[in-house]
Amino acid sequence: MKDFTVLKLLDKFSFLFKKIEVDYPVMRRILQVQLTMDERRVPTILTNQKKTQSGNSFKASLFTYGILGFFIGLLMLVPFPLYYLMNLAFGLIIFMVMATMISDFSTVLLDVKDKNILLPRPVDARTINTAKLLHIVIYLFTITMSISGLALLVGLFKYGVAFALIFMFELVLICCLVVFFTSILYMAILSFFDGEKLKDMINYIQILLSIFMLVGYQFIGRIFNLKLLTVTFHPAWWHFLIPTTWFAAPFSLFIEHNSSQYFIALSLLALVVPTAATVLYMTLVIPYFEGKLQKLNSSSMRANRGAAVRVKIQRAAANMLCFSRMEKAFYQFTQNMLSNERKLKLQLYPQLTFALVMPFLMLSGIIGNRVSWSDILVNLANSKLYLAVYLSAVILASTATMISSSENYRGAWIYRVLPTQSPVPLLKGALKAFIVKYIIPIYLLIALIFVLLCGLKIIPDLILIFINMIMVLLLIFKLNRKELPFYRDFQVTQGMSRMGIMLISMLVCGLCALVHLLLTYVPFGVILNIVLSLGITMVLWCKSFNITWTEIVKGAI
Repeated sequence: MKDFTVLKLLDKFSFLFKKIEVDYPVMRRILQVQLTMDERRVPTILTNQKKTQSGNSFKASLFTYGILGFFIGLLMLVPFPLYYLMNLAFGLIIFMVMATMISDFSTVLLDVKDKNILLPRPVDARTINTAKLLHIVIYLFTITMSISGLALLVGLFKYGVAFALIFMFELVLICCLVVFFTSILYMAILSFFDGEKLKDMINYIQILLSIFMLVGYQFIGRIFNLKLLTVTFHPAWWHFLIPTTWFAAPFSLFIEHNSSQYFIALSLLALVVPTAATVLYMTLVIPYFEGKLQKLNSSSMRANRGAAVRVKIQRAAANMLCFSRMEKAFYQFTQNMLSNERKLKLQLYPQLTFALVMPFLMLSGIIGNRVSWSDILVNLANSKLYLAVYLSAVILASTATMISSSENYRGAWIYRVLPTQSPVPLLKGALKAFIVKYIIPIYLLIALIFVLLCGLKIIPDLILIFINMIMVLLLIFKLNRKELPFYRDFQVTQGMSRMGIMLISMLVCGLCALVHLLLTYVPFGVILNIVLSLGITMVLWCKSFNITWTEIVKGAI
């Protein structure tokens, strides 16, 4: 097993662990196993990428975090007071570290299997808890260094060695503070709710992190539009409640030699609060927290009025849209699976969010220099910028293929015993459920915003874009390998690569947008286009579902 450099560094301080009655050799071995296993885990930040070889996933994620750190490093070049710069830098760092802690290390913090395995053996709880804390802090510190590495280098050359020493020491304190606050957050949730609520919350944080990575970089170029900006600062009591001010104050105190009582007090908080939080975590939080973790193995089965209403709506929609009992059953089955599949949401929701914001990002770049809202609305009403909705259509049309992946894929054996002679009802019900649950709501929201911006006259155009989007979705479905819903693991390669699917979607949507644009200059051209596209879509719908079990079983189950 690999002997990590950080373990060799810990060996130099083994005497400290012995003083607090930790079995250091055992703790070291536990850490070695945990660090080895972590190298094989794909981080959330890489969740939409293909599975890499063993040992490469974590390094690839560090490179991605380093790209984010590049923009934090650029902040250090801005000629602002150091206290202001470090508040901004630490705000971004703490946000990313907290999100990473919740998204990637929740499984470590919330793991109860290690105690079930180790406690029956001659290993005490203090050693296991210390190994767990060190494990999290080591990797959080590594990620934090990737995020803040360039800022550290810029600060080192700009402000000297003292800056680098303070910065690195405070990164350790930030990691300890994040672990403490995350544990308190989880403990509070587990005190009032069951394990399922906590798992849902973790999943939502993972989704937000993925969305931030996918969408956030679009705004980076817009951040540095500062004109005649002057920074003023007036101390206030509520500043003491903001952690970024604690960690920014020592730089003003020791680098800029601003020795006011305000900065001295904040600097003391930067040292005292994380240290006290770590001691509390080790002595008080862990024993209580570990007891609450047993609730992760339980789930609430209480009746939910909202769930009952949702089931009625699903049943009514199935009766309207589906024409056979098997198709209706799979419509409702797919709706329920899409609601419960956390890992599928983690991959799907960032794509849906990107589809929602993409046309407006393009509009913001085009209309950003207008004088007023009235000018913007006049220009939008007299333009054809509503065709930017095709950008959303490109992404939405390519998402339907994700329906074949599931974290519960081992249950796909059930397809073998279904009392049906054809897979068509299964596929039709699943595809209709996906379109109704995700694609239609997202598209309606986009269309509503564009109608408010451009007026009612674009409604026929939006109808045409929707029909073209469904046409592209069916074309991708027909060209792709025929796969049953929820039958394979996320790491298994699908028939067409995501890049291939996106390429087809872009080409066909681009061609549809070009035809759409040309026909807007022809009287009743859009209406004619709607009829033509609707006919093609209906033909594709019939042809796409001309499928037998033989075509599917070859590679599906």
